[in-house]
Amino acid sequence: MDYLSLSIWGGYDAKPKGADQSFGQIFKQIVGDDTKVMVVGGVFSEAAAADAVANHTDLIGVGQGTLIDPLFGKKILDGQGDKLFPKLARNKLKRPLGRPDCLKPSPEKTP
Repeated sequence: MDYLSLSIWGGYDAKPKGADQSFGQIFKQIVGDDTKVMVVGGVFSEAAAADAVANHTDLIGVGQGTLIDPLFGKKILDGQGDKLFPKLARNKLKRPLGRPDCLKPSPEKTP
């Protein structure tokens, strides 16, 4: 297996109840070094992306953030994480896009 993808409702750093490690950390131990672990959930900033890869997973998937800001990954790679658009502004939309909860402010994940 090349990679294992985990979509975590509680965010990339969510832990099973009573656990000391995140789901990503646990699965990295289970699958070993030959299989990469990708976690999706809760990455809306450069700091969260860096924390996720440094401490919880090998790869991250950024769905909502990329839908809101298609240049999400490029801005981080170019050192322009401060220019990300982490949420949509209702007054800027001509019509609703995506899921209604995409318009709600997302809790910021910081290391």
